[in-house]
Amino acid sequence: MIKKASAIYDAVWSDFNEETIDSAKWIFLDTLGALIAGMQQQDTLELAKQFSGTGSYQLLGTTLHADMYSSGLVHGTACVATEMDEGNQYSKGHPAAHVIPVILTMLQRSKNVSGQELISIIIKGYEYCSRFGRATTLLPEAHAHGTWGVMGAAATALMIDGADEATFQEGVNLSASFSLPTLWTSALEGKLIRNIYAGHAIEMGMKSVIFARTNHLAPKNNVSTVFSTILGSGFNWTDLERGKNVPWDIELNYFKPYAFCRYVHSPIDAFKSIIDKQQLGPDQIEKINVYTYARASSLSHQDYENILSSKFSIPFAIAVQLYYQKANQSVFIEQLHKDKEIKEFAKKVFVQYSAELEKDYPLQMPARVEIIDSYGNIYSERVDIAKGGPGKKLSESELIEKFKTLTSAVYSSNQQDKIIDFITHLETETNIEKLFVLLELK
Repeated sequence: MIKKASAIYDAVWSDFNEETIDSAKWIFLDTLGALIAGMQQQDTLELAKQFSGTGSYQLLGTTLHADMYSSGLVHGTACVATEMDEGNQYSKGHPAAHVIPVILTMLQRSKNVSGQELISIIIKGYEYCSRFGRATTLLPEAHAHGTWGVMGAAATALMIDGADEATFQEGVNLSASFSLPTLWTSALEGKLIRNIYAGHAIEMGMKSVIFARTNHLAPKNNVSTVFSTILGSGFNWTDLERGKNVPWDIELNYFKPYAFCRYVHSPIDAFKSIIDKQQLGPDQIEKINVYTYARASSLSHQDYENILSSKFSIPFAIAVQLYYQKANQSVFIEQLHKDKEIKEFAKKVFVQYSAELEKDYPLQMPARVEIIDSYGNIYSERVDIAKGGPGKKLSESELIEKFKTLTSAVYSSNQQDKIIDFITHLETETNIEKLFVLLELK
């Protein structure tokens, strides 16, 4: 059944326009930045150390090395650790986090791969992964990481390995067996298994190449069964069919300006808009109501437990934005996480489900914020697409600045500039081995 997506499999360079190619390069740079930053998280570093010394693959952003599969696991885990990886509202998840770590791992040992070949793999791998997400209706309790993304990781790995179409179909089909029974509450409770979900998808996506080549195959209805009856309530095969004259999904992504779950971004933007217009301070605000769609309304906890859970807390995001006027990675420190003023203000923020806004999701990711001041005045603002999304994309300079901020603890300014220049001119490069040299720690 995966053969229905052969329009993706058979795509050649001339099928990609300038916007598609540019999108691939910026997503590659952005995801690399998120991965490098994630590798610096203490928990990720500890994980990396457990696997180091077992092989010759770089654990990017460190001086450690491991075998290919362990490297993929760690890279996938790191990619989502800071909540700065891109996403796609049409697939309702994070395609690049399940594709780029495969590329950054497997291609370390590939010889004579050109920049154009790499871009093609990025575009097609992303398209497969995103369309698997489009086709899947997960159970409400499930987290998207590590579910349909394992098929995107497998598709990418199989393309890199040069699988013929029959092997490709079997490999993707069997990879669905390794989708995890993920829990959305793992993020809300701040449990780091949520990051491992993505790492596991990368590892098993790459291993699916071996399983397919050694005839360890799955039943023909594997994908449908896993996502229609076990992890989800439906898998729509027609969503895998890419129509003519439509944008590639890689052009429809969003980039994150804030280090929070994407469901938090519209509330932040709406809140900032009101505060900027009304110039309200903490003492002038009596209560804040946030109305949004069901998935986002679950991010309502005022008593966030740790750093990860605060990334999934709309009350924390609004409180820290009010007091410190920022929502980037720098707010996730113990000092602010335990700040008494922020904790007290977060208790004024109430997140509620809106059936009206639910109708617009996922084509839009809307939120309406209502601020009630100490005099009873009510100020309201609605945001349908947060900054960084379709129609509100971050500029090239903003994406470069984001990359530099995320990687500043690892690379010098000169090294950052060389990496950025290589990736932004990727289609002109004849051999991407140079990139891995640039990524080595000096």
